[in-house]
Amino acid sequence: MTSERQRVILVGSRIRQYREYALASLAARYEVTLVAPEAPTWQAKYVDTHRIADTTDAHKLHPAVADLRGEVAEAAVLTWDEWSLVAVSSVARKLGMRAMDPAAARICRDKYASRQALEAAGMAAVRHAPAASEDEAVAAAEAIGFPVVVKPRTLGGSFGVMVARDADALRQAYRLASGSRLDGAGSADTVLVEEFVEGPELSIDSTVVDGVVTPVCVARKRLGPQPYFEEVGHLVTAWRHEPWADAVTALVQDAHRAVGVDFGVTHTEVRIGAEGPRLIELNGRLGGDLIPHLHHLATGVDLAQAAAAIAFERTPDLSPAHERSAEIRFLYPAHDGAVDQVVLPDPAQVDGLVASVALAGPGDELLLPPRGLTPRSAALIAVGETPADTRRALDRAEGLSRTEVTGAAAHKLGARVENAVTRRFFDHERTAARMTVSGVRGVEWFRYGAGGGEGLNRPVFLSAEDVAVLERDLNGLFELLKSVPDRLFGGDLRAFATAVGMSGTQTELVLRGAADELAPLSRADLYRETGGFRLMELNTGSSLGGWQMGEFARALIKDEEFAKFAAEENLVFPDPLARITEVLRRQAPSLAGTERPLLAITDWPDGFEKSKCWMEFVVPAFEALGFEPVVCHLGDFAYEDGKVLHQGRRVDVVYRMFLPGEMPDEPGTYALVDPLLAAVEAGTVELFASLDCELYGNKGSLAMLSDERNRAAFTEDERALIDRILPWTRFVRDEKVTFEGEKIDLLPYAIANKDRLVLKPTLLYGGVGVTPGWTTGQKEWVEKLHEAVNGPYVLQQRLLPTTERFLSEDGVTTEDMAVAYGTLMVDGSYAGTLARGVTDPAVGIVSMLRGAQIGCAFHVAGPAGEEADGQ
Repeated sequence: MTSERQRVILVGSRIRQYREYALASLAARYEVTLVAPEAPTWQAKYVDTHRIADTTDAHKLHPAVADLRGEVAEAAVLTWDEWSLVAVSSVARKLGMRAMDPAAARICRDKYASRQALEAAGMAAVRHAPAASEDEAVAAAEAIGFPVVVKPRTLGGSFGVMVARDADALRQAYRLASGSRLDGAGSADTVLVEEFVEGPELSIDSTVVDGVVTPVCVARKRLGPQPYFEEVGHLVTAWRHEPWADAVTALVQDAHRAVGVDFGVTHTEVRIGAEGPRLIELNGRLGGDLIPHLHHLATGVDLAQAAAAIAFERTPDLSPAHERSAEIRFLYPAHDGAVDQVVLPDPAQVDGLVASVALAGPGDELLLPPRGLTPRSAALIAVGETPADTRRALDRAEGLSRTEVTGAAAHKLGARVENAVTRRFFDHERTAARMTVSGVRGVEWFRYGAGGGEGLNRPVFLSAEDVAVLERDLNGLFELLKSVPDRLFGGDLRAFATAVGMSGTQTELVLRGAADELAPLSRADLYRETGGFRLMELNTGSSLGGWQMGEFARALIKDEEFAKFAAEENLVFPDPLARITEVLRRQAPSLAGTERPLLAITDWPDGFEKSKCWMEFVVPAFEALGFEPVVCHLGDFAYEDGKVLHQGRRVDVVYRMFLPGEMPDEPGTYALVDPLLAAVEAGTVELFASLDCELYGNKGSLAMLSDERNRAAFTEDERALIDRILPWTRFVRDEKVTFEGEKIDLLPYAIANKDRLVLKPTLLYGGVGVTPGWTTGQKEWVEKLHEAVNGPYVLQQRLLPTTERFLSEDGVTTEDMAVAYGTLMVDGSYAGTLARGVTDPAVGIVSMLRGAQIGCAFHVAGPAGEEADGQ
């Protein structure tokens, strides 16, 4: 057989998604013959011929390569298959073909042997020791000093690697490393325990010709959450100007000389520690995870072609055609399970996105570490002039992507779901000191404003897409709730009030206190499930709470390190009180002529002592907004000539914090409320907001939206909105209802399925009267159900909140917390989020009494570059 083109004998091709770019590059210039354990499938369009052989055994590989070598005048052999490296080197040596020295290849394949070679060359090495048992591993770690990293000696791609900070974690890490296996990778009778080097991690692909090492491609490695070292992305951008460039180059060159690498394209991993760069490992093959492809996109330099040139005894051309940034981001499922579908954007949808590739398909099982290895569902690749360009493109593309996974409900509860900003906040390049924000946590004034609770040590981060989704769905839901009286009750507000569970007294006062214009204020209490935000309740009117969030955000942004991060990420926050004040002044035009209106922030007497702290917390903000605020309860008012007085001074506006649900059926209620409503009717005082707001913002209204018997009253789009954001919710009645498409008897079902349900009063808020079935004994659950029948109560399907990371109390590790989002909408726009975090996602009621910590949210400015009115 003869050929006009030079032949490349490629041994092993590995996984299509990760190596097709390289094979396509070779096929564009050379005749490619593939030697692999199986006949070509996807490779067929790139290869001219093939041979089947065991590529990890030199004796079995030799006949196939020798036969192919003899068929043409010019041929070279190469591999980028980690497991075939030693066999290919040995065969090439026997046939007189250029490849890496076999002894060096063997050292590259064994991390412990690499460490020994570095020590023999007198290089400062990471402290390390082999371990053949858990006890040996513990002893090694104690000698080295915690924290340590435990890894298999012969695997790659961070498979089976784990950091351990104490003896218990060390034993777990040993079991993970010693039990990790990959077909063809071989194994060793020991694992490697080595010093943990804190700092950014780099991957350096180099060319080696006659022992001359030239670092070419440097990728900034993105790692997933500790204790594992899952490689979740890589960035290739300009690097020779970096302060570590010379030291890294010298380290890489010295390491190659120590190991004896003489030819090929190699992949070195380095960490930039406090004392400079430290070598993590040296691999004798082309980098994985499409890093060389990123380099080609960024510079035009093709490392697959360079590897072939070296094999043909030529010096590769490494001259860059351009200098851009290229980045890859891998997507993962939120929890273990089988893939239903992977939805990805077309590159044409996102500026800068060049590829979106599914790495898993329907039916594939994906298990997160430590149960599985690289359970990636997709890869997104972006190119831009700067890293900021690629980051924006990937953030946008990730927001348009989703991985739907079927798994046990237990996997969904507490599954970690984080957006790109949160991951970058905890990026390995940022030290633990930067993973918390000063200014709120432990500050007594903020503890007071949080009702005595502790502050979260960082804000919650929302993407621009998150904010857009929240605005769309919460505005839509608010409009639906306002339409319920007309759609379901013919406009009869009294019938509506009775249906949602209001008493006669409450109904009379609410209808009397109604206004022509409903205040456009709402606060949704939400969890983020794996499929998106889901609603627990939607409250309307002025009695929302959560207005502390603006003051929390203002304090956090004063932290210099966080302010820098916020600027890099384009993070902003709204000022909720300023936006509320705009609505207040619009709905209270009589205030226009008053220079500093006296604003009475007013609660119901019975709840005043509990709410006083966070009402007083916002007094300075109201003062800055042009008011003279006082904090009081309804019993503090006096009335004279139809005017409302507080301590002898006329009140211009009553900012209502009290709720109709707090008004008992007794004469004292009328004594407190009637004089105020009379003053409002007489025009001597403004009431913000009107009492009829509470008709719409209650759980009874949500049950009406959810009830299948009312679906005909809503359009198809409205029904889709209800299904998307609202969990199944029904009044507690002894009747048949539809649940998940089937007719059920509600009470027997509720009794038998308490762990899937929560019992809630329709008119109370803040977790008052709520009974989560999964935290309640069966006897108590049944009793409460029977007491609730035909009363102002609903049953709601349990939500399964996801979690995200916060820095632990030890200041070093992170802990997962479930976050309840109290999202405020004012005048149809997102106005901030009060975040409450708990370490137990099954807590039932998220409150400070149950250990919740309180905080605020920052969000990524939208495409128009919106300004933060709180900054």
